[in-house]
Order: sequence, then C-alpha cells, then structure tokens
Amino acid sequence: MKSNHNIIRELLKRHPEGLKSREIADITGIDKRVVNKALENVFGVYIDRWEKSVFRNTLSAVWVVVDVPENCPKPANTGRRSLERISNPDDAIFLNKRREIND
Repeated sequence: MKSNHNIIRELLKRHPEGLKSREIADITGIDKRVVNKALENVFGVYIDRWEKSVFRNTLSAVWVVVDVPENCPKPANTGRRSLERISNPDDAIFLNKRREIND
C-alpha cells in the first residue's frame, strides 16, 4: 500500500464522522488532486454521504473508513491483469465491451 494511502486511512480512523477531500488535504499537507486520486484506490474507504460545498453550490463527498478485520481474506487475483485471464467466452465478450466503453 502506498504511503499516502496509509496516511489517509489512519487520518480517517481518527475522524469517524468522516472528512471531505479538502479537509484531508489541509490536515495532511498532501495536494488535493493527489488526495482525490488516492481516495479512489484506498482499501476500506468509501463515501458515507454528500454535503453542500461552500464553492459553486455543489456537493462534496464525505469519506469514511471501515475497520477491516485482521483475519480478512485477501482475493487471490486483483487488478486489470486478473480481469484479462478469463476462461468463459461470455465473460470475454463483456470484457471487450467494457474496453470499448473505457476507450
């Protein structure tokens, strides 16, 4: 796990009510764009609710962390490469459709 991920997880553990990405950036000193990118990949972190933002009358995500048990099993295959190891032809069709959408 990347060091920013650990920092963000530990910070959110100390704030069970949750934090917005701007608050995480202000507390940690990590650039807000880096925080936003990291939040997409930090294990056990999710959006709990949306609150009105002070800028541009938009909504801001409030992020919280879930406690993961120490004995939680880890999946054997993770990441894009595991998606490409598909034995069922029907699944391969789905993967190709997904690539078309993402490209």
